Amino acid sequence: MATIFVVAWLIQLILNLIIWQGLRRQACRQAKAPVYAGGELPGVSVLVYSHNQAEALARNLPVLLSQNYPKYEVIVLDDNSCDDTQDVLSMMDQRSDILMHTKIDEKTRAMSHRKLAVLLGTKSSHYDIILTTHAECLPASAEWISGLASHFANPGIEVVLGPVVYERHTSFLSRFCQFDLFQRLLLMFGITLSMKAYAGWGQNLAFRKQTFYANRSQGFQRHLKMQPGEDDLFVADVARNGNVAVDCRPDTVMNDLSRPLFINWSIDRLNRGFTSRLYPWVPAVVKLVEYFTRYATVIPGLILIVYAIIRIFSGSGTHQHAWTTLCAVLAMLLIRLALIVYTHISSAKVLKQHPMVGLPILCDLYTPFVDLWFRCKALIYHKRFGVGKVGLY
Repeated sequence: MATIFVVAWLIQLILNLIIWQGLRRQACRQAKAPVYAGGELPGVSVLVYSHNQAEALARNLPVLLSQNYPKYEVIVLDDNSCDDTQDVLSMMDQRSDILMHTKIDEKTRAMSHRKLAVLLGTKSSHYDIILTTHAECLPASAEWISGLASHFANPGIEVVLGPVVYERHTSFLSRFCQFDLFQRLLLMFGITLSMKAYAGWGQNLAFRKQTFYANRSQGFQRHLKMQPGEDDLFVADVARNGNVAVDCRPDTVMNDLSRPLFINWSIDRLNRGFTSRLYPWVPAVVKLVEYFTRYATVIPGLILIVYAIIRIFSGSGTHQHAWTTLCAVLAMLLIRLALIVYTHISSAKVLKQHPMVGLPILCDLYTPFVDLWFRCKALIYHKRFGVGKVGLY
């Protein structure tokens, strides 16, 4: 029991230092580097997916249209909205000469509407760098495009992943959704930086147009018959050694203002639960090891504490050995908790996000069950993820 506890604790310590703190280290490195090192700025096309989100477009489009970047365009891809989206776009169109928009026909069922939106937007774009986001998303600053586009000064970079966070809420359920997304962000970026890129978020994703066309059947060959996967599976398909960059600067943060938050979070979780079975084996093994050692640290640790307390009060054995065991296990568990809290607070701080002090402790043993729940649910309802099915979007 003691051996299992010590080995699991050491693995947790190593994973924390290598994986979980990867975002913080990357942010510290990038904070010392200029946003753009020089040379000609590449032209950028920003693709904005929208479905019945006229209010969100009216709020967020002015920020996208006023980015501090000399050469870019914004293409809104309206997924057959039945609200005031077209009115909002027509009004915005009169104010800006860099805004374009198109409407996706509801009768188009041969392909996922989000994949079709990316495909149509990429084909109609005038520039070689593509940035994708959603109508309900708001960039943290006017330097959002500059921050992501700066990585393409390196000709070897083909994909750039940017951070996505939920806006701050007060209810516990909403704050858990916010914490869960941030925790997945830390894990995804940590594995990408230290091992291999395997996923991304379409709310904050950049890639070269030639990379999209070079991938089989214009980006989505492996998962054309699936509704989800326009972002995470696309990244998994095109990721090669050294061709994916991760931007962890606060200026490139994308705030997801989706409402109702819990429903949108559940849909995203369910989609990822389905597509995760097609991820490379590396992240699957890392997550499995992390989850297993998490419980192999806490459960045996608590058992050892109870056993040591029983020995102390029963008088069996030497009190000194029992006290040593009790103090050592408590210290190791407290060190682990302190590292977890420090990782989340420091990572939130470098991204200029509100730190969540108590949630890492409260939800430490709960989030693996959430992940398992959505994986099982996606397995049960797997037929609903097919193209032309209704119920996920």
